[in-house]
Amino acid sequence: MKFLGSTFLVTISAVCGVWARTNFAGLTLSNSGNTGAYSCRTQDQWNAIARDTKNAGFGAIRILGFDCNSLDLASQAAANEGLQVMAGIYVDGTIASSIVQINNDVQTFRAAYGKYGAGRYLGLTVGNEVNDDPGNIMAKVYDVRGYLQSIGIFTPVSTVHTWVAIRSSPILCGADFVGANAHAFYDGGRQSFQAGDFVFKTVVPELKRVCPGKKVYITESGWPSRGGSFGAAIASTGDQRNALLNLNCACRDDTSVSVFAFEYDDQAWKSNDNERSFGVFGKYDLNGDVFAPC
Repeated sequence: MKFLGSTFLVTISAVCGVWARTNFAGLTLSNSGNTGAYSCRTQDQWNAIARDTKNAGFGAIRILGFDCNSLDLASQAAANEGLQVMAGIYVDGTIASSIVQINNDVQTFRAAYGKYGAGRYLGLTVGNEVNDDPGNIMAKVYDVRGYLQSIGIFTPVSTVHTWVAIRSSPILCGADFVGANAHAFYDGGRQSFQAGDFVFKTVVPELKRVCPGKKVYITESGWPSRGGSFGAAIASTGDQRNALLNLNCACRDDTSVSVFAFEYDDQAWKSNDNERSFGVFGKYDLNGDVFAPC
């Protein structure tokens, strides 16, 4: 390789630099495009997302449901780019009211696992902030895990809840890993430049205290670019940039915790401007600006 000289070294340095600047483990995204009504993404759109995700240095994507054939489409796109997937079964309502859909989705995951392989999936989550008794949630998590293991699938299984719910109900720590959503914006007492400190100096120590020895995934953390303020937290594009920069640098300093940025693009179908505006692509240069300092 010596004969290639400095051109080869510069190329390698440039490629490594792009990856090194991104300290987030992954990126969470919706199954819908950024439209006024919830609308399913196409395979081409998933492929574009996967390319964007890889080019920005993320190693994984997280999906929150299997509607729109999204597990298969997202897995295919991820496979094309060498990304992993955190697969999420969505629970609408209680565990009991969603039992048929959950069981159907387990079979959907089984098929995807057979098609794309064990290495494609970081984990499987049953529910995202489910409004049900934690005991009911975890009973279904254990049921799903037991079934999958009985057929030779050992993908880690858990649920996702807010970090305060997990702190209040440590039973939610009981599966293969801890999945916690943690947004400094909704704490109300933090400004955007404190987003990373909030996650790693407030949230993570509490999760490690109540869930000792468990792998911790912060499955959502981000900042809105529009909408009303929440206490000291201001929603603006500049504040979103500052929050992501601070989170990215904080992720660099504690690699025992895997953080998923929230979220790929804005979601116009959601209920208010804060919720609609967490998208991070298309607002600034992630690699050249947000991730560059780290």
